[in-house]
Amino acid sequence: MSGRAEYHCYTDGSCKAGDGAPGGWGFVVKPPEGLPLEGYGKATNTLAKVMEYQAVAEALLVLPEGASAVVFSDNQSLVENLAKHLDTWRARGFTRVDPLVVESARRIHASIAERRLAVRFQWVRSHNGNAGNERADALAAQGAREAKADKKR
Repeated sequence: MSGRAEYHCYTDGSCKAGDGAPGGWGFVVKPPEGLPLEGYGKATNTLAKVMEYQAVAEALLVLPEGASAVVFSDNQSLVENLAKHLDTWRARGFTRVDPLVVESARRIHASIAERRLAVRFQWVRSHNGNAGNERADALAAQGAREAKADKKR
């Protein structure tokens, strides 16, 4: 990593048990200067891991070209997979990636490569008072609540 100021991206996914498996993803991107950027979304018939990967893909889209960033997630498996395997996945045409997350993995790699992002992935303990992680969790939960409400309509 160069000496550039880093963006801190906190990402999270959520999925509620029950009919339609409503889920949500959320992110908080804290730039080196200025106000944080936030986003969230919803889905039905999904899984928490799918929402976790989508949160990362969506967060990377708001970074400016050439940015340095740390992506924080409370999902250890996601952090390990993206930190250790993303380049190998791409080299193998994403053939050995979990089919449920392959679309997000492709999007994550494309954002990094096409926009020349310098990204590292870092695990953060969940529900441990980290403001960025707590906010991303709340946004993901909001998406899941909205997906559940949509299902009831």
